Amino acid sequence: MCASPCQPRSHTPDLEAFRADIDDLGKKLAAQQGPADLAHLEKIINWSRLCSWVGALTCWISINPISIFLMSAGTMSRWTIVGHHVCHGGFDKCSDGKYNRFKFAVGSVWRRFRDWLDWMLVEAWNMEHNQLHHYSLGEVADPDLVEHNMTQLRNMPIPVAAKYLVVGWMAATWKWWYYAPNTYKQLKVNQARRAGKFVDEATANEPCVINAAFVVSGHPLFSSFEFFKVVLGPYFFVRFVLTPLPFFLADHFLNGSHHYAMNALVSLALAEVLTNLHSFLVIATNHAGDDMYRFNVHCRPHSGTFYLRQVLSSANFSCGDDLTDFMHGWLNYQVEHHMWPQLSMLSYQKAQPLVKAICEKHGIPYVQHSVWYRLVKLVQIMVGTHSMRKYPLAFENKADLEVAKVE
Repeated sequence: MCASPCQPRSHTPDLEAFRADIDDLGKKLAAQQGPADLAHLEKIINWSRLCSWVGALTCWISINPISIFLMSAGTMSRWTIVGHHVCHGGFDKCSDGKYNRFKFAVGSVWRRFRDWLDWMLVEAWNMEHNQLHHYSLGEVADPDLVEHNMTQLRNMPIPVAAKYLVVGWMAATWKWWYYAPNTYKQLKVNQARRAGKFVDEATANEPCVINAAFVVSGHPLFSSFEFFKVVLGPYFFVRFVLTPLPFFLADHFLNGSHHYAMNALVSLALAEVLTNLHSFLVIATNHAGDDMYRFNVHCRPHSGTFYLRQVLSSANFSCGDDLTDFMHGWLNYQVEHHMWPQLSMLSYQKAQPLVKAICEKHGIPYVQHSVWYRLVKLVQIMVGTHSMRKYPLAFENKADLEVAKVE
């Protein structure tokens, strides 16, 4: 492996000792979780709700950047902070069932509306992110492996400037254009395989996006009508029909115009674009760059190799206080989160300097940069001017691998 992303080492670290240190710290952090973690979660929920409500209740006055930003931040934080950590089980043991991963936003349209309503179906997110991404990080089976997903764009014989424009469009629309259909596809793949049906690797691993072919023919595992009805429909109806409706009614009965209502509708649309850009900035940048590794062999969870991969294929951002972490969607602790996805946000703040010290002790590179620096690294991968590192099989700990999955 490498002592830094660029310089080779003459020996590999003691992965068993590294695993022992990480396991020991994880157990201590989990044992410390309690009322303080729940109180911290509820504080962040209040911040998120305050953003959403203040933005929504002021967006009719004029089309203004403050209302747009607040609604965007409320939507982003409800996904990346609240839904993300609750669905990983971060509060199963310290919330008396109030924030339980098996109940949160699943089981009914009402639960989805009350707990976490967004473009993606929560059950599909749980499958795609919590299982496939976290336990296949950096592999082709990882549905969030940017370099693999962007193969078509990377290989297009068009000017790089045109590719930058494509990336900009993707960033502004990615939640409904890419993330919603791709997570739903992964849910359907899992359901089909559990039912004993054969699903080929291309169907399972190739990204699913909304394009003309999808609208007309759907996906091999589901129709476009089913997708729009079950996945996109509820969020669209609440966000762009129910939310501006009171303003249309007030305009109609009070002044006979639709001036305030149109302010609200345009603000909602602009907030949707902004929350796409914001979430793209803090999510897509987590595991992409020419200093990040990808792998062609699967490994056993919670082994020394597994923990090593979480470090070598993850990038942290600036972090340490609630406001900074809120604006990063609490996705600035990727190394720690991938080691222990079931911990709370407060635990990641405690863990970050300790994990960094453990990595330094074992000579393992710990990548941490500004999110804007990581954005440049991400775009370089997307357009094909740079490539990720392939981790040499010779450096893998063979005892931790499932070599049958070598490509």
